[in-house]
Amino acid sequence: MAKIKITRELINSIVRQDNAKYLKKVNKTVNQLLASSIDILSQKVSYINVKNVVLQPVNELLNNSFIDNSSCIYFLGVDNAQLELNTLKSTNFWRNFKERFKYAWANRRLIKKKRRRKKRKRKEEDSIEKIYFDASKYTIYNLAEDLQTSICSLLTETSLISLKNCRLSILGRDDLGFNTEIVIYLVSKNDESYKFYTTNKKGFIDINLNSRIDILSKKLSETGDYLSQIMKIFNTLYFNVNGSMPNQIYLESILNYVPSQLYQGADIYKIFLKIVNFLKLKSIRNINSINDVSKNINEDVVCGNCGLGFNKVLNLL
Repeated sequence: MAKIKITRELINSIVRQDNAKYLKKVNKTVNQLLASSIDILSQKVSYINVKNVVLQPVNELLNNSFIDNSSCIYFLGVDNAQLELNTLKSTNFWRNFKERFKYAWANRRLIKKKRRRKKRKRKEEDSIEKIYFDASKYTIYNLAEDLQTSICSLLTETSLISLKNCRLSILGRDDLGFNTEIVIYLVSKNDESYKFYTTNKKGFIDINLNSRIDILSKKLSETGDYLSQIMKIFNTLYFNVNGSMPNQIYLESILNYVPSQLYQGADIYKIFLKIVNFLKLKSIRNINSINDVSKNINEDVVCGNCGLGFNKVLNLL
């Protein structure tokens, strides 16, 4: 692959991208949409309401490095012990599957009799229409499905709302604007962190957003707007080289590691070149994650797998 020719005009054109009005409009739309959706959901699940739900912008929305190829990504944090407990029970299902299978095999005759009795009982109840909501079994996966349904009822038929695990993706030209993607991750929230549930088999990932925000805020106070501008440049270059956006926690960790004095000066072009030269001389894999400072960016799963892609960008400059 050919080297990327970095010019002052290219760097300045990337930095000049201004999405402030667009993002303000998107944020307003998302807040209104989710407020209405949660209000619909609260009629079914009494312990889900706007008072215990927080919409938290993340990634490029959080570090102010949004570019034209970015998605508008949010955490929808639900602060409710019952929902978290139900979800944890669900994730523990596969961990205990082997033991339950052994028990079921050893007691298969007794279980078979119980099933016959239950089957007869169900037949007796079939004639009675009953709507029953079991709050003890309602998990964040159920909430994601119900949220998808409620959002669908509020958007036009031209919008597409897809759900994978606890990740909602909304594409709607008429409702949101052309080429706008809204991504909402449903997570459990407490004072210290957010818990994202990956699958029933793998459990959850603990994301310490407070630690990330504190570290970024300190670095921004030392570097001013230059930190966000450098992130915007790397986001643009990474996308053009790899065809996807870099993991923002990975990128933030690397740029937080760069000494603050390298961000000093009045020329963003020269600042970028200084940072690139600095990173080319360092072993990036050993940099600590801002999500968990006890781990490096290769050990922390929250940092993703964009090391090869980032090195490709550096090698092509």
